[in-house]
Amino acid sequence: MSPISENSLPAAAAAIRRRWRLPMVAALALAFVSLSLISGVAYIVVLAGASGTAERLLVDRAARVVDGQVALVRSRLDPVGEQLELIAGLAAAGRIDIESPVDVRESLAVMMQQVPAVSAVGFATLDLKLHRAIREPDGHIDRDTVSLVDMPQGMQRFRQLQTAQSTFWGAMFWSESLQQPVVNVRTPVRRIDNAFIGGLIATVAVGDLSYLIDPKSGGDGGFFILIGRDKVLAARRLIDPRGLGLSEDHPLPTIKDVDDPVLAKIWDPPVRSPQIDRALGSLGHVVESGGRRWVFVYRELKRFGPDPWLIGQYYPIEDATSDLDRLTNGAIVGAITLAVAALLALLMGLSMARSIRTLTSAAESIEHLRFDEPFHGRSRLREIDDAGHSLDKARGALKWFGAYVPHRLVFRLMELGEDAVASRRRVVTVMFTDIVGFTPQAEDLPEQETADMLNHHFALLGACIENDQGVIDKYIGDCVMAVWGGLSKMEDHADHAVHAALEMARVVREDNRQRAASGKAPVRLRIGLHSGPVVVGNIGAPGRVNYTVVGDTVNVAQRFEQLGKEFLRDDEDVIVLASGDTIEAMKHPEVLGQLPTPELRHVKGRDEPEQVYRLV
Repeated sequence: MSPISENSLPAAAAAIRRRWRLPMVAALALAFVSLSLISGVAYIVVLAGASGTAERLLVDRAARVVDGQVALVRSRLDPVGEQLELIAGLAAAGRIDIESPVDVRESLAVMMQQVPAVSAVGFATLDLKLHRAIREPDGHIDRDTVSLVDMPQGMQRFRQLQTAQSTFWGAMFWSESLQQPVVNVRTPVRRIDNAFIGGLIATVAVGDLSYLIDPKSGGDGGFFILIGRDKVLAARRLIDPRGLGLSEDHPLPTIKDVDDPVLAKIWDPPVRSPQIDRALGSLGHVVESGGRRWVFVYRELKRFGPDPWLIGQYYPIEDATSDLDRLTNGAIVGAITLAVAALLALLMGLSMARSIRTLTSAAESIEHLRFDEPFHGRSRLREIDDAGHSLDKARGALKWFGAYVPHRLVFRLMELGEDAVASRRRVVTVMFTDIVGFTPQAEDLPEQETADMLNHHFALLGACIENDQGVIDKYIGDCVMAVWGGLSKMEDHADHAVHAALEMARVVREDNRQRAASGKAPVRLRIGLHSGPVVVGNIGAPGRVNYTVVGDTVNVAQRFEQLGKEFLRDDEDVIVLASGDTIEAMKHPEVLGQLPTPELRHVKGRDEPEQVYRLV
């Protein structure tokens, strides 16, 4: 067996990976089949447990609502007791003059404005007077003072206050002024030495309490508050208790009196169901009424009076079975949908695979810079069709990109990616060229002729630069800036730059002879060269950058081109000036022959004078 070279192992591994790559159609089919299987298993599990969970979900929802109702009742009634304790504290501290009925009644009226649930509030004093504030049906608050002796059970309630040490909720009683029963909270008023000086009482009408727990009208379900097993303290019918025949002797209706056939059946023998019984436990039960089954859920509340309240609600059990039916129907529809979706995915996968193969071929053409032929084929898929159009536009843009960006930079970017444009410090040679007297010369020429002249001139210079491995950095009006050694490290950058400058001088002279033969004015050119360190990389704002060189070397090179004004004679077409640093950087300066003696000139931005060599 022949040994396998180390270099052949990565290639063999890559070939194996390529062979095992899945086609897109197969990948899509596998994904949708897997999704269908997972979804099918999930549906079976859901259906298996749905019959046992639908009723529980209904009961849990009802329990949360009842708990919310309990919290709502407490949030509306607890502030009543808290406000009474606040008034009692102010009176005990002497901040309310209990000897002044006007002050007492105004304080009580302010309290009623703070607590809208209160229907009436009174302050009973030791002289057996009750100073009251009463809310009228239109919302207006009346104030008066009455005798406790003249009130039914007035003295009995006053004696209860005398013996009490803290706030308490008393037994419900009938209110003649409101013509309905009221729940009430009472607070004794005692000085700091515990001496009793009066008592406070606030009432909440059962109609207001009924509206509080069930403000809606209509619907199959309902809320209720019971005292004992059959007396209804709050229900939908009690929002307006007129017509129920309530009185002081009969203050509360029974479950048979409130015109609610479902509530009237609350204590009938429950309908037994193992699943529902397990779900409800001690929370409630199910009864039948009117040919339907109803779920009752309730909570006992021992806070607002001597007798506990039973706060609850009822719902039709069909809500649970309808959820189960919807779940079953959804499972069937979902299975059909999954099958149709899998078929559509297969068909779309075939279409997408063909379109994506076209895009892949287009991308490979761009990778190899083949821009001659448009390659977009229309697709019914919008994104792929848009991607094809975008690739066509990218082909055109890259074609122009090659015209506006140096070719060497394009190939360098393709080869190295972002590393090609990473900022770095390099030693380079920079060239600046400028046409002498171009502005006045251009003013005498038509615009197109001026553009043609510049394009021809730049083509001559560009050929010389590219032939000597230079890169045109930018055009600045009629000037050219070129760099050697910027894109990649170049040991003989100065030699190439000097050779390119000498070639420019030759081609410009030849071109001027042709221009003279056709009666045109010659093009006179200044060229400056300087070598030194620069920073090479992307320079500019985030949205608009140039790959260029910056640094003092660039400035000095431009100064050398400007120095040509001092050296160029009127009968000369071209002048080339190079710095001493450029001559020193050349690997083969002998090709220049006998160099002239350099002149020392001060260059703007430099403290020391620079050596200036005139090469042409």
